[in-house]
Amino acid sequence: MAGSPASPAGPPAPHAKWGGLALMALGVVFGDIGTSPLYAYETALEEAGGAGAAVGVASLIIWTVFLVVNVKYALVIMRADFHGEGGIFALMAILRERGRALSGAIVGLAVLGAAMLLGDGAITPAVSVLSAVEGFAAVYPGWGHFSMPLALGILLVLFAAQRFGTGGLGGIFGPVMLVWFVVIGGTGGAAVATAPSVLTALNPLHAVHLLAVAGWQALPVVGAAVLAITGAEALYADLGHFGRAPILRSWRFVVLPALVLNYLGQAALVVRDPALATDPNLFFHLAPPGAPRAAMAVLATFATVIASQALISAVFSLTSQAMDLGFLPRIHVYHTSREHRGQLYVPVVNFLLGGVCLLLVAVFRTSEALANAYGIAVTAAMAATSIVFCVVLFSAPRVPKPAAWLVLAGLLALDLPLFASTLTKFLEGGFVPVLIAVAVGALMFSWIRGRELVRKATSYSNIGTDGLSARLASGTIPRVPGTEVFIVRRPFPQHGVACILEQARRVKILAENVVILLLDPNWADPREDCGAVHVESLPGGLWIIRAEHGYMTEPDVPEMMQKAGGLAGFLYQPDETFFVVAREIIIACPQNAMPRWQRHLFAFMARNIVPGPHYLRIPPDRLILYTWLLRL
Repeated sequence: MAGSPASPAGPPAPHAKWGGLALMALGVVFGDIGTSPLYAYETALEEAGGAGAAVGVASLIIWTVFLVVNVKYALVIMRADFHGEGGIFALMAILRERGRALSGAIVGLAVLGAAMLLGDGAITPAVSVLSAVEGFAAVYPGWGHFSMPLALGILLVLFAAQRFGTGGLGGIFGPVMLVWFVVIGGTGGAAVATAPSVLTALNPLHAVHLLAVAGWQALPVVGAAVLAITGAEALYADLGHFGRAPILRSWRFVVLPALVLNYLGQAALVVRDPALATDPNLFFHLAPPGAPRAAMAVLATFATVIASQALISAVFSLTSQAMDLGFLPRIHVYHTSREHRGQLYVPVVNFLLGGVCLLLVAVFRTSEALANAYGIAVTAAMAATSIVFCVVLFSAPRVPKPAAWLVLAGLLALDLPLFASTLTKFLEGGFVPVLIAVAVGALMFSWIRGRELVRKATSYSNIGTDGLSARLASGTIPRVPGTEVFIVRRPFPQHGVACILEQARRVKILAENVVILLLDPNWADPREDCGAVHVESLPGGLWIIRAEHGYMTEPDVPEMMQKAGGLAGFLYQPDETFFVVAREIIIACPQNAMPRWQRHLFAFMARNIVPGPHYLRIPPDRLILYTWLLRL
């Protein structure tokens, strides 16, 4: 038909779609963990005492990677997702969906874990980019003076490119990382062929022996081995960007084999030539004889810059989930994909995260000065995720309680030693992500506490919709012709009830038709302005309308009301309908349940919340905007 859009040739085959997503996941999800061979083995070998521990260190790193990523995350944690979303806040959403009360301890643990990962998200880009340009400068010494300015320029470009979305970036980064994994796996395998005895590192007893001989000195060794898994928690948090199956295919068929071969290859180099144990550029000695090391350095520079993407994407996901749970105020979130609602871009967070990274580079100037900041935050986040995951297991009716306790014991037996090992680096730079995490945690706890006080201040009773209906039907509140629509951007109507009662208290009158409009994002449809509409009629002229809209669009409220007309006897008259939107204005008072700093911080966040009316397509002459002045 002329003028109609072209029909697609049909959906791609599932394996083709997964293959494309798996390639993009290489560039977004596995950049951090994929570039760990640049420094993890060399650092751990130095802590372990040199060439004599070459096989033991390789065994320790390989089995740490295998247990944390392949067992904990791939086989256990990643099975728990909230409609395709991953991360510690997704676990909280599962508990809420199951109707479980969220205790203060669980909320605090989730906020702590997320804040730690967000703190690590500020460190990783800075360290990755600095180490990349310094590695390049090692091949071209004349560039050494430009390391810091070059790092700042790369970071600016990286954060500016985030607006294209993780899908677009993955399409660019994925092929580069595929080449990277092929190169590190191939060069590592070639080195193993010259010293096949290092294959004994696949026996975990070599790792056990290394730790047993080291005694208490094993903590720094394990802390260095943690460098090989710094991207593991981001792997789970990035689940919503590409889905579980593509991520695991990339891991099992590309990333894990390449990492194992490369760590074995570095061990083979040291076994053949013990003098290389003290060489800071051990990784680059894997390049075949005659191959230009400059090419390897350029590829490593690109790969290390890309490594930052995993944490940046994870930060966007966690921020969106925190807003959905009410742990952060509503700010602009852009969905950048029709197929995957987890692909997000959050401009404010991108600006703040980029600013912190630039500041860290300008202050610390070298990757060595920032290297000790790695580890503490991510291992703390991993432990918090394990505990909240097991709480989810306990809430599952089909999971036996002894099995849940066994899983918790196994996960903590893995996480707690890793966390303890990183504490040895706290005073040497590990405090940096902790301080960032404390700042993020203060924001979240202030918002949670402030919203709790706001709910108490605006809740005149707990009568619910049925009680409100009975009060309206009793005739105690005068009514006038027309319709008032109270808009609620939450999945429950109690906030609308409070708004109606406040309106009645102020003006002593209500319209003959009172509507609570619940805006419900449809996670299956990205673009539709108005999807399914459900209308419920209650006595007293009270209507509950639940309207769906695509997750990539702001809802068209007048269209939703037009679609509701005629359903369950509801009559929509545009000229007689007014839309009511309430907004709280917070005034910090000298005496209250919140500390002074927390009151002012909450008031600042409340003033900068995204206002709904500008984005709901409501005609200005149909809008009633009123404020609640709250003293907290």
